[in-house]
Amino acid sequence: MDEARATVGHGGARTRGDVPVTPRATARRGPSRGRRVAFAVVALLASWLACEGLAWAAYRVVVGKPFSWSGLQEVRRERAARPEGVGASVMSQVHPYVGYVREPAPYSGQVRRFDGKTMPISNYGYIDDKDPIQKRAAGKVIVGILGGSMASFFGVDGAHRLEEVLRTSPEYADKEIVCLNLALGGYKQPQQLTTLAYLTTLGAEFDVVVNIDGFNEVALYELENAGHHVHPAFPRSWRARVGPDDSTLGVAKTALMAIEGSRDGWARWASASPWRWSIVCNLVWTLRDRRLERDAYELVKAHQELQGRSEPYVVTGPPRDFASRAELYEELASIWSNGSLGLDALCKESGARYFHFLQPNQYDGDSKPMDAAERRLAFKEDHPYRKGVLAGYPLLRRDGEALRRRGVAFHDLSGLFRDHPEGLYVDDCCHVNQRGLELIAEAVGRAILEGPGREPRSR
Repeated sequence: MDEARATVGHGGARTRGDVPVTPRATARRGPSRGRRVAFAVVALLASWLACEGLAWAAYRVVVGKPFSWSGLQEVRRERAARPEGVGASVMSQVHPYVGYVREPAPYSGQVRRFDGKTMPISNYGYIDDKDPIQKRAAGKVIVGILGGSMASFFGVDGAHRLEEVLRTSPEYADKEIVCLNLALGGYKQPQQLTTLAYLTTLGAEFDVVVNIDGFNEVALYELENAGHHVHPAFPRSWRARVGPDDSTLGVAKTALMAIEGSRDGWARWASASPWRWSIVCNLVWTLRDRRLERDAYELVKAHQELQGRSEPYVVTGPPRDFASRAELYEELASIWSNGSLGLDALCKESGARYFHFLQPNQYDGDSKPMDAAERRLAFKEDHPYRKGVLAGYPLLRRDGEALRRRGVAFHDLSGLFRDHPEGLYVDDCCHVNQRGLELIAEAVGRAILEGPGREPRSR
């Protein structure tokens, strides 16, 4: 037999000469391409779901309340609808009679929302699509809304509920109700009074005037004007508006516009599909928006805190010193009360009905039950506004009762939310969500329907 031929050796092993021969292994085929792709997709999906779960838990820890797709979209909508933001003190335009207004057309003419939509600014600088110079007519009811940012939000998102309440009465059921938003963020007395006097001088007529205020009157002065020795009756952040640092003001405006533009862009991204359905993306937006909001706040605060120099009269107004903090708050409450008396007298003279409402605020002790989530979102023990509310609201309630005794239709809404444990406040300042605005609208509507002089009067 040929030596090269394979033989069977000891134990049955095949050999070729002296070299064992190993049988050729059968080739094994790996998973198909389709299976590999499917595995990768499943692995990616599992990783993404794990990230979503971690983001869900992180959101609750960071924000202090459960994650909600619809809730976050609502927050973006409400924030976008707010007529005045943290930079209002340097973004508005000085006005000779009412302190400041928003910049009207042709300069900007609108307030941009994160979703690309806009809210128009009238030629008079108010956030409204209607001219404030309206004339009385048969079948028409003109309602003017005065106050600060809460009143302004009410004019944008709460007026429709006020109209619904009024239409439940036969007096208003078939009439055209025209609600005019004449409130702006930061307005405080005597700006409400001067606004009505200014527009009335220009020929505006009103059937009903609603004034929702009180918070700005006691919360803003010590933080924004007192350090510059500005008179308590002057508008908020007055030095930032008329002070000598024009170059600083221009830089602040540019920086704030950039920040607001970035917030708009991030909000549009987080509101678009598919990102709006992702917990991870919503958490990223929440953290980023908070950072930008804080940047804007610090920018405005730094601009307002330029102190240590002699200020011109245009900044300070008439000198006014106070022997104590208690004396200061008595003065603030007096300005608020006297402004309301002036509004009531002006309305009576022109044949309009005046209604004054003290707005609710979360820092007013025991004014609203809050669960842990709302408290983490809307209540800060060391918030600078809290001191003003605690010192001022008891005086406003006291002076409000004095207004009632003098014939003013004053209504204390500071306890309006006392029986509402559901979340209503949307920030740690003073603002409420749509449900909160509707509760205010219902209270305002009832006051108008039940108040004196129910039938609007003509001149």
